[in-house]
Order: sequence, then C-alpha cells, then structure tokens
Amino acid sequence: MNPKKIFAELQRRNVYKVAVAYAVVGWLVVQIATQVFPFFEVPHWAIRMVVIVLLLGFPVALVLAWAFELTPEGLVRTEEVMAGRSITRSTGRKLDFIIIGVLLAVVAFLAFQHYGPPRLSGKSIAVLPFVDLSREKDQEYFSDGISEQIINSLSKIHGLFVCARTSAFVFKNKYEDVREVGRVLHVMHVLEGSVSRGVGRVRVDARLIDVTNGYQLWSETYNSGEEDFMSLQNDLAQKVASALRVELHLSESKQLSKPPTYDPEAYDLYLRGRFFLNKRTAESIEKARALFEQAVTKDPRFALGHSGIADSYILLGEYGAISAAEASTRAWPEASAAIAIDDHLAAGYISRAMLLTDFEWNWPAAEADFRKALELDPNSAAARHWYAFHLAEIGRADEALQVIEAAQKLDPISPNIRAAKAKISLMTRRYDEAIKQGREALDLQPNFVPAFSVLAQAYALRGNYPEAIAAAKKQIEQEPGWGTFELAYIYAIAGDKAELEKIMSRVPATTVAQGSPYDRAVICAASRENASALRWLETAIEQRSLQVVWIRVDPGLDNIRAEPGFQKLLARVIPRR
Repeated sequence: MNPKKIFAELQRRNVYKVAVAYAVVGWLVVQIATQVFPFFEVPHWAIRMVVIVLLLGFPVALVLAWAFELTPEGLVRTEEVMAGRSITRSTGRKLDFIIIGVLLAVVAFLAFQHYGPPRLSGKSIAVLPFVDLSREKDQEYFSDGISEQIINSLSKIHGLFVCARTSAFVFKNKYEDVREVGRVLHVMHVLEGSVSRGVGRVRVDARLIDVTNGYQLWSETYNSGEEDFMSLQNDLAQKVASALRVELHLSESKQLSKPPTYDPEAYDLYLRGRFFLNKRTAESIEKARALFEQAVTKDPRFALGHSGIADSYILLGEYGAISAAEASTRAWPEASAAIAIDDHLAAGYISRAMLLTDFEWNWPAAEADFRKALELDPNSAAARHWYAFHLAEIGRADEALQVIEAAQKLDPISPNIRAAKAKISLMTRRYDEAIKQGREALDLQPNFVPAFSVLAQAYALRGNYPEAIAAAKKQIEQEPGWGTFELAYIYAIAGDKAELEKIMSRVPATTVAQGSPYDRAVICAASRENASALRWLETAIEQRSLQVVWIRVDPGLDNIRAEPGFQKLLARVIPRR
C-alpha cells in the first residue's frame, strides 16, 4: 500500500487532530487531578488510575477516529459513509476549535500556577509562637523555645508541609485572625497555644485550627513536671500528625519518641541559647554559644547542644567577629559530635555542610551532607537556604534558584530568604530579579543589611548609579565597615576615581584585617587594575576569606577572568575530586 495514501487518509479522517486533542485534554485532566485530589485527600492511587486510563484510552481514540465518522445521524462506520455525504472537513474544523480552546485553558492553567496564589496543601501547618502565661512574664525564651522545638519535630514528618520558624514568628504578640494567618503563610492549619511555667511544673495548652473556617480540630492540655516536659513537643507532634491523618514511618515514630536530652537543666539552657542565637547579632550569638556550652557540660550526649555550639562559631565567622580559621577549628569538633551522638539529627549535617562548603571548599562532601539533612528534615528552610548558596557558588544556577524557591515556600515572609534569592540572582546575572527580591526583602524588614548590599551591586551592574549609591549609603548607616566597600565598588564601576580614592582612604584598618582582600580584589577588577586585583585575590585565598566561595560566578571579577593568573588562582579553589 502506498504510504502517502495512508497518511492522506489519516489526515482526511482527522486521526491526527484527534490525537492532538486527546493529548492536550488528557494532560489538562492529569494536571487538574494532581492539584485537586490531594486537597480532598483522595488517595494517590486514584491519580495513577487516571493516568493509566488516559494512556489506555489513547489508542482506542485513534482506532475510533479511523473506523468511525461523526455524522448528523450519529457515529457511522467510515466505509458506510457515501463520499458526497462525508463531513470530515467540518468535523476537522470543530476539532481545531476544540484544540485551540483547550490550549487556551492550558495557558490559563499554567499562568494561574505561576502567577496565582500558592496552592495550599491539606496537610500543611504553621506553629505560632506560644504565649507566655507565667505569672512573672519571664519565660519568653521558654515559650518561644517550645514553639520552635514543636516546629522542628513536625518538620521531620514526611508528607506534612511545615511553615518555617521565621515566618511563623512574625505573628508573635499579634492577634490576627487565623484565616489571615493561613492566607499569608499558605497553610491550611495553625497550631497555637500557651505556656505557663511555675516551680517544678509546666502547663501547656495547644489547639489545632482549620484556617478555612476557624474551627478547632483538636486540643490538649499538658500538665507535667520539669523531668518529663522535654518529650512534650514530640508527643504533641505525633498527635498533630494523627489529627491531620499523616501516616508516620517507623523511623519517624522512633525519632519523635526520643527526647533531645534527659537533663531538664541542659534543655533549659539550650532553649535560652536558641533565644539569643535567633537575635542574630555578634553579641547575642556569643551569649548563645556560652549557654550551649553550659548545656553540653550538663549533658555531654546532648546532640542539639553540640550543633548549637557549631552554629554559633560558624555565624561568628560569617559575621566577621572571629577569623574564618578560628570559626572552622572550633566548630568542627562540635558538628562532628552532634552527628556521632545522633546521626538522625539534620542540624548536625547542616552545620557540617556549611563548614565543608564555606570554610573547607569541599563542595562534593558538602552536597552529600545537605542532601542527607533534607532527607532527614524535608521541611528545613535553613538547609535549603544554605544548599541553594552552595549550588550557586559552584555554578549550578538553575538548581540553586529552584532550591531557594522551595525555601521561600517554606518561609514565605523571611527577609533572609528573599535576600538570599536576590544574591543568587545577582551571581547569575539576573539583575532585574535581584533588584526585585532585594526590594521585597526591604518591604519585610526595612533596615535589612543583606538586601542593601545586593541592591547596591545589582543597581551598579545595571548602570543605575544614583540608586546604587543610595543603597550603599543605607548599608553604611547600618554596617559602616562592609558598606564602605559597596560604595567604593560602585564608584569603581562608574569610573569615578576621585570618589573611589576618597572612600578607600577612610576604610577602617580593622575592616581590612577582617577579610577585605576579596572586596579589594573586586574593586580593583572593576577599576581594571588587574594586577592589583589578582594580588588581593591571592591574599583572600591565603586567608581563606569566606567570600572566596563566589570566585567562580561573581560578576565583580569578570574583568580578570581571562587573565592567566586568575585561572591559576581558580585552580586552588576548585572542588576536590
């Protein structure tokens, strides 16, 4: 048989158009099923069944299109339709309209998915800060700590979306309607409560609320002694999972049934430490470190305490309060101890991954630890935040943006996550997106220094020098040392050598000692002083400046990338094989 005649007959009988129409409609049906079924808690096998039925139906539809023709009298076998009475051309035009209509529906569906409000999962929750009802009102650290530990316990449960602490704690001491909280945090449920602590006694009231109607789904009151309140948050997490009909795996049940420590004093010291660590100033981090060390002195097997010490040193290094070398030396034993004591604790792997990527430049080992942390705690916005930076540092831009967007869903109103996304966008030359995210971070926290830093660089690289200078000056108001480098960088890009020299003459000597060689390398590169840029970059590598991790992708170094000396320096930083 002539193949040309077969293809012509397929076309005449609208088989091609039926195939296209079926594929488009089928895809749309599957997308709707995957979006709607989970909301009504329809089992996953039902979605698989829809896919299987559609796949099995595809060849059937093609056979029917070949064998039958739609006529005014109904379906008639094609061979029985007289040539003069065939309406396949008219049917084809109708199929064209159907295909166009469905394609428009697909475009609308995709636009809604991308630009519309985030889809809420039926199994999603935010834990609001518990209210301190103690008589003296001096247990804020304790009520905050209990709330944070409940978040951590729930985060370990696969199949449950848990809003991160940063976003949930925005509602501290605010009496918002739970429906508004659910809308802002993109969750279907809210856990709220209160804590009252007296001598030797702890009372915790907890309520689980459906934000769609404000109804209480579950509540419980705990009255416990100092000895047994440490397992309270794990018990609470299990009951919340049960109320939301989330099935716990055996490993999750075991982990939730184990208290973090059996020493109430150690736990109290740890909660105090977390309270200060979350304030994120060099002074508060140092207070937190001291409290964590007291906690592990009370209980040397307290894994969270060791991880807290490691995080304190890492953050002190990141903030420039201590050298990178000292931060790494002091943090390593603590991160290792946390993992050795409890290898199911995500916090230990996050600490070690940060040391590996930012301090050791061992990216392959860091990636393994980040992945392990996310396997243990799928709701960890912190793990995704630092993992996204890690991916951006090694040039995996698209993956980095996907990971930071996942962190943003977990922590939707965190200025830190927005600024992180802005930084990654900057490093991937997406300057408009960097500016957008930087502005949104400032909407959430008006004096947020990392946002000013990114905005200053992004505006400068776009050639918007007045906006860049304004952002840098705002940064200087909050952080005089590092903000001065941002301002100098802008004048270097703009080619204003007089202002550049004036700015650099005022850079404090202490700032130079704390890691400015990398910043100076970037400024020299922008001024096209390539030899000086390479010398400063070499100094930064020798001092193991934390900013060196961006050497592969930093647009500030683009002017020296073609230099042979740059390639030699890059070879000293590349991932170990």
